[in-house]
Amino acid sequence: MQASSFAVLDERPAPASQDASAPAASNKLVALWHQWQALADDLMPLLLTPRTCHDFLGDITVCAGTVMSLIRQAPDIGIFHMVFPNPDKMHRYSVLHAMHTAMLLALIGQRKDWGDKRTASAVKAGLTMNLSITNLQIELALQSAPLTSAQREAIDTHPLTSWKLLQDLGVQDEEWLIAVAQHHEQPDGKGYPQGLTDLHQMADAIRTCDVFGAKISPRIGRTGMPTPRAASEIFRQRSAGYFGATIIRELGLYPPGCLVELATGHHAVVVKRSCDPNAPDVVTLPALERCRATQGSGRHIIGAASDQSWAERISAEQALVHA
Repeated sequence: MQASSFAVLDERPAPASQDASAPAASNKLVALWHQWQALADDLMPLLLTPRTCHDFLGDITVCAGTVMSLIRQAPDIGIFHMVFPNPDKMHRYSVLHAMHTAMLLALIGQRKDWGDKRTASAVKAGLTMNLSITNLQIELALQSAPLTSAQREAIDTHPLTSWKLLQDLGVQDEEWLIAVAQHHEQPDGKGYPQGLTDLHQMADAIRTCDVFGAKISPRIGRTGMPTPRAASEIFRQRSAGYFGATIIRELGLYPPGCLVELATGHHAVVVKRSCDPNAPDVVTLPALERCRATQGSGRHIIGAASDQSWAERISAEQALVHA
């Protein structure tokens, strides 16, 4: 893997003689979107066939660094990539889910002041938490039949199987390994595979990010859950733990990529958070006009869009170029 495929965009301001216009900013947002897409492409062989990689540890470290770099540059685009209902989400479910879990962990690391080293361990754990069942997860995302006994066994044992696989691949970072081994345990002892009650903090963070990301992801026969409902459910099911509130504060009630309904009756896609969690910047549909959904504007958000099929009529790039 060549690190150059993850080149960091130049964030220096344009010279005064140039027109630092909205189109230029929008083109940068689209370019950042494509960097997330490129990262997913490079993660595919790493997570699907890790034993065939010449330098798995080095390559996954590069990918983790890219997640952290992209989040530092433009966290809204990372969140948008997770939330916006892309048509390829089911066919790349396990890879995208791992990448988005890692993205949430990068946000948590920033919020909790973990520092780069610890945040990098968390991000690498998020990328590899399901390493032993990456292929199976894609299969299940497209499967309407009940789980077979072999599939159930693979799921039940995957935290420890993935932990062992990472050791075989040369991982020696104890926090990374423990977080993967414990990421389905719960403080009440009802988790799996060991029924632990004393959990590593990083494992608790991964579990919360994993649950949230899974709820908003589509599967065969169902669309992804709207983000406000997913947030509500992780608290109601007491699966949010210590980090649930952190995720919701970071994303906001209507995070970038979320399809919403405005008081005007129009639909819109959220493209940027603001200091007011109830008033993000949105691009209205189908007019593709950007506005801030504030109460006084008459275009405030009344809830998640009931018609989620709007995602089939607009691409992420179309929304972002007007952001």
